Amino acid sequence: MKTDIDWTALQEFSSHLSAPGVDPGSIPEIEWKIIAQTLSELLAAKDWDGVLRLRQTFNDLYANDSMTGLPALQKLDQDAISAARSLGRMAELAHLLGAKGHNLHRQGYHTQALEAFEESADRYRVVGNDRQALENYYMTSLCHRALGNREHARQVLQDVLEQTPDDDPWRAHPLQVLAWLTQDNGDLPTAEALLRQAVRLFRTLPKSDLLIAGALADLGEIVGILGRFQEARMLFEESLALFPAHKGQFNRQEARTALKYSELLMQQGQYTVVERLLDQADDKISRYGHYYDLLWQIELARAFVYLRTGRVRFCLSKLRSVFRIRRQLGLSNLLLAQYVSKRYLQRLFHSMKDLAGNGDIV
Repeated sequence: MKTDIDWTALQEFSSHLSAPGVDPGSIPEIEWKIIAQTLSELLAAKDWDGVLRLRQTFNDLYANDSMTGLPALQKLDQDAISAARSLGRMAELAHLLGAKGHNLHRQGYHTQALEAFEESADRYRVVGNDRQALENYYMTSLCHRALGNREHARQVLQDVLEQTPDDDPWRAHPLQVLAWLTQDNGDLPTAEALLRQAVRLFRTLPKSDLLIAGALADLGEIVGILGRFQEARMLFEESLALFPAHKGQFNRQEARTALKYSELLMQQGQYTVVERLLDQADDKISRYGHYYDLLWQIELARAFVYLRTGRVRFCLSKLRSVFRIRRQLGLSNLLLAQYVSKRYLQRLFHSMKDLAGNGDIV
């Protein structure tokens, strides 16, 4: 049984939500009901092609990543995956599973994301799309790293790089993650070199400003830890300057840069500016309410600010919030200790080394 759906209205709604300068978080909740109502009609009619068409209509919104934690969009995504399975659309199923993996990873559900990426890669291999299979296999490295399986992540990246030509700009992606792993191990000069390679390759890709913004933020973090504060600030400012053209569409990524910038300024004792940046980062993601992985990192940064400014009660409150969010995500306290070591103790270690080098520590 077919349904009478106003596809033109749905496409216009999707185009509006995905347009630069539009903040989807400001859209009244009642306007989102068109998705749930349409999906309900399609499911009642068992119109699986219609379900897939509805999901495809909002592809850009899922890719922009600002609103995919909304219940209506999550249900549409899951029902579309079921529809693709029912219809035997393996290529479409592979695409939907890959997109689902991305959104689960962004929210902090790394185990579930890993499962989605692995199945997506398998499905792509079945239909003979080796490149997409490789790209989804690559994404498992991010999940393995987030779950503390760093050696497994490194092996995945080595496999991917061996299968990717040196002149392929897409190599920037695995090089960037390899830089994270190298930073995790404390080798900051090598991590910096890898990120500079990634930035150069990203700059050769069309419409890559958001990829460049993320890599510049990573580079700013490492340069700052190494004590080159002015250069680090310039990198962060360049990263942040790339977001206004996409206002409202990539708030999570903008918040990520603001968080990393705040950690640099915290290292310099600029706590008033740090708190302002953290408030901005929180505001960027809190209206969506689903990016828990970034939220606990912001809460942890606030805890350090409160500790360093003598507001112990507020510090303890934020730490409780960190543990609560991480429990919800199923993340271990050991991984938290590793995160603190990378993001905060590395800064302390290099600061002390710089002071010793300058003769300020006896």
